[in-house]
Parts: sequence; structure tokens; C-alpha cells
Amino acid sequence: MSNVTIQEEYSLPSKGQIYSVKFDPCVKLRSMTVADEMKRLTSTDSPYKNMSEIIESCLETKLPVSVYDMCLGDYQYLLHKLRVVTYGPDYKLSIICPYCGEVFDYDINLDELEVYEFDDTVKPITTFKLPVTGKTIEIGFQTPRDLDNIDKKKKKLKKEFPDLKEDPSLMLNLESMIKTIDGQPVNPITIETFIKKLPMKDSSLILQKAEELNSKVGIDIHINAECPTCGYDINTMFRFTTEFFRPRVD
Repeated sequence: MSNVTIQEEYSLPSKGQIYSVKFDPCVKLRSMTVADEMKRLTSTDSPYKNMSEIIESCLETKLPVSVYDMCLGDYQYLLHKLRVVTYGPDYKLSIICPYCGEVFDYDINLDELEVYEFDDTVKPITTFKLPVTGKTIEIGFQTPRDLDNIDKKKKKLKKEFPDLKEDPSLMLNLESMIKTIDGQPVNPITIETFIKKLPMKDSSLILQKAEELNSKVGIDIHINAECPTCGYDINTMFRFTTEFFRPRVD
């Protein structure tokens, strides 16, 4: 059988500038095959790793950084473009109007979603002084690997401490975000104690800065729609449904 996959060229929103090795952000992506879909449907404890490997296998361009270690902005961008090159840009999202309760389908063109690219406004967000402890914190972009590791650590803690009532999500998220404290690399042995003693005002600033940083690079996932029944302006978030990778083909 001759090669019937589709190939398209795209440019990563990070511009290849945020990694330890800078590189040309232009990539060529091919459409998914049945073999790729079989891998996607495989049960796994590392869903982000699984999807990163699929994206990487569909990349005709070899990069010095794995998709699994890309910032979430680049990862999500490639995920969207993989869907586009495989099935096209048309995506149907079901929305509930918070005003009148109407449920309606809203059509989205994935190629028309706004993309934020890396620029000089990113650097000032990464390093800042905490308002209570006065510590200078450097944060970094989260990666698909970080998200898998957070989930694995949560499961490990629940297994080791079945009576644990506290949700460790906040602590584990902060662990993955903080890179240096007062200019020193994070100590994996003491970081947990540091975070648990951190005043909430300080942790809130870290979370705020991390959210701002991650939103600086990648696809804008905010969706604005108008209710067809009452005309209410709805602001909602992009959601992945079965339509993303298994859309109805007419």
C-alpha cells in the first residue's frame, strides 16, 4: 500500500527558545494510523507518556527534546495539530447555558484558536520574591512528564498511607513548579518540608505565576459562545470529548 498519510508543517509556540538546547521550531506532522490509534486506546498508568510517544512517532521532524519533556503549551499545540492533520479542524463541543439551562452544540475550528508564542514577557514571570517569607523563587514550565509523575506520586502515597485524609495534589503541583529557591536548585529531600510550611499567601502567588507562565505559550483554551435560545454570552473552557479523536466521519 502506498503512503496515504497526510503531512503538514507547523511551528511550535515556544519557538524552540525555552529548552536547554534551542532549536528550529518548525516541525512536520503526519496523520495518525490504525497502529497509532491502537496505542492510544491501550490502558496505561502514564497517559501523558503514551500520548507523547504517539505524537513523537507522528513527527517527521526529529527534535533534541522529547515531546514528553516539552512545555504543556507545545504538547497541547501538537496534540491539537495531530487531530487537525488526522481528522480536520472541525470540532463539536456541547455547551450548557448557565442562564437558561439550554444544552447546545457549538462548532469550533481548531485552526482558528488563538496561539500565544514565546516572547520577552515570559522571563519576568519565572523569578519573583514571595510576599511573606521573602524567598526568591524560580519556577518553570510544567511538562507532560510532570503531570504523570504527580499522578504516580499521589497513587503511591495513597498506597503507602491508606488512612491519609489530606489531598497531596497542591503540594505535588508546587514541587513540580519550583526550580530554585534563593538561587539554589531545589533539594528533593527538603522541598516537601519547605512547601508544607509555606504560608498560603506565598503558595497562592506561586500558583498564580505558574498559571500565568503556562498560559503565555500555547493555545488559548477559553471559548466564547452565545446561547442560541436566550442570547447569553458564555465563557467556557475547551474540553476534550470523544469527538476529538473519534469524530463522526460523514
